[in-house]
Amino acid sequence: PFVALNCAALSENILESELFGHVRGAFTDASADRVGKFEFANGGTLFLDEVGDMPLATQIKLLRVLENNEITRVGSNETIKVNVRIVSATNRNLEDQVAAGTFRSDLYHRLKVITINLPRLAERSQDIPLLIEHFIKQLGKRHHKQIKGISTAARRVLMAYDWPGNVRQLRNVIESMVVVDYDGVLDLDDLPSELTGVAETVPAGDAHDL
Repeated sequence: PFVALNCAALSENILESELFGHVRGAFTDASADRVGKFEFANGGTLFLDEVGDMPLATQIKLLRVLENNEITRVGSNETIKVNVRIVSATNRNLEDQVAAGTFRSDLYHRLKVITINLPRLAERSQDIPLLIEHFIKQLGKRHHKQIKGISTAARRVLMAYDWPGNVRQLRNVIESMVVVDYDGVLDLDDLPSELTGVAETVPAGDAHDL
């Protein structure tokens, strides 16, 4: 199994319950035993997204699990053996957080087995055309729109933009263009307001659609 959890989206208590599960009566509203993500992912992979936002208290418990390969549900004293591969991601600089005392050094080194540094989208512009086509197909289907393509002028603007929000921002821009489009071709008039300034600085090209 592959199980994903966003560590930044939950409070400390809820995050622990999501990771390790809980037993009935462990806290208010705990009306039944609940299996956590570690147990769901047993024999597979647990993806911890935004691990840099994990509270320090939870970091300690996570480190213990990684060292001993066993979890304890919230409110229980019984340990449960688990065999889980951990994949984690963060948009933060964990070395800086270790220096600042907001991320445990021992957990950082325990997670840092193989590191993949993903450059900003603006630094890998060759990916942008592929992502544009993917999102047009995906979001056109979602919104029940027949999108034939994107104009050269609009594509040039998307290629020239800096994308501070990276792939998520590109996806949102394409979705916005798909939603407002009325002629089946994404063009300059479909661009959201944040890109209109870029459109004014990009040299005009031919009018062929791609």
